[in-house]
Amino acid sequence: MATPRPPVIAAAGVVLVAAGTIAVILFADGGRGAQAPVATNTPSIGSTTARLAVTSNVYVRPARSAELVAVIPAGREARVTGRTEDGAWLRVVYPSQSGIEGWVPRANFVTDGLPSLASLPSLAQAPAAGSASGPAGSVEGDALPDLSVASAEVQPNGNLVVRITNEGRAPFAGRVGLQVSSADGEILGVLEVNLTSQPLAPGRFASVNTGIEVRRTGLFVIEIDHVNSVKESGEFNNVRRVLLVGAGGSP
Repeated sequence: MATPRPPVIAAAGVVLVAAGTIAVILFADGGRGAQAPVATNTPSIGSTTARLAVTSNVYVRPARSAELVAVIPAGREARVTGRTEDGAWLRVVYPSQSGIEGWVPRANFVTDGLPSLASLPSLAQAPAAGSASGPAGSVEGDALPDLSVASAEVQPNGNLVVRITNEGRAPFAGRVGLQVSSADGEILGVLEVNLTSQPLAPGRFASVNTGIEVRRTGLFVIEIDHVNSVKESGEFNNVRRVLLVGAGGSP
């Protein structure tokens, strides 16, 4: 469980209360979770699910050296949204109604019921910055912000603090959503970070005291811009999976 408090943002050494920021606490039964669209020119297809044969890591890119997004236990189902050109990796959403996406080797799935490769859009590698903006879109992509979750830690009082970094080439000024979930998909908190009055410049970070109290130790998934409302130069670094030590110190 998580206890909500009004979020506090510290940017460039200045601590301030995010005026007008709305904090909403949801639970797994609430079903809140927006699907993040994949940047591709391929027409969307109907929802397809597949079952994992083994417990599998979900990677931000189709490579085992890439950053982890989540872990799917054996026997669970994930929604399949695409594949690499060679079909060796499948892009999935897990939990199926969440905005958490990543890549899993196709060999990790149960063969029976696995969608045919011909029915899945070929997404190749993760699109480069600006590639979804159209032909020669790199100039536009370079002029966009790129928000990512740099780190997360639990303070002595149990409050979760998340550091947001702008890795793009343009400042970000506005509101952006932040979602905190357990590794098994339970949504612990959804809040809005207000950076309107204090834009986040390229290369700078903002520390957000989420007001969410972490009481147990475990794996957590933290996602910035979970509803995909911010136009960024990259959409594949918005999710971070971290091990947090709760205020109680034990699982």
